[in-house]
Amino acid sequence: MIRAGLLTSLRIRAARRKIMFYALAGTILTVYLGFALLDEFLSKHPFIFAIYWLYCAVLVVFMLILAVYDMAAVKREMHIRAKQELNEVLKEIKETAGDEHQLTKQVEEDRGVAEGKK
Repeated sequence: MIRAGLLTSLRIRAARRKIMFYALAGTILTVYLGFALLDEFLSKHPFIFAIYWLYCAVLVVFMLILAVYDMAAVKREMHIRAKQELNEVLKEIKETAGDEHQLTKQVEEDRGVAEGKK
């Protein structure tokens, strides 16, 4: 259930960006705490040091994956939007060309009628 909700959230740009914001804030806070407040404690406990910084590395990799996913999702959204706009423009061109074709026929008919009267 949670997994489906997360996947759905990743498809919505605003939710995806919110997840990225909180993940980035958590990553920055974790790295800061490791350097500033937990430095002495971590230097005395090498195993905890390794686990802590491995966790920080995992957070950074997670952020990179989210950034690449966001970039691909935005590219896909822009591609879909460009196709839709292209189809709208082509539709307008066809409608305009159809109107001009009718206008041309009307002008030719009017000329034929005018020439017939002469």
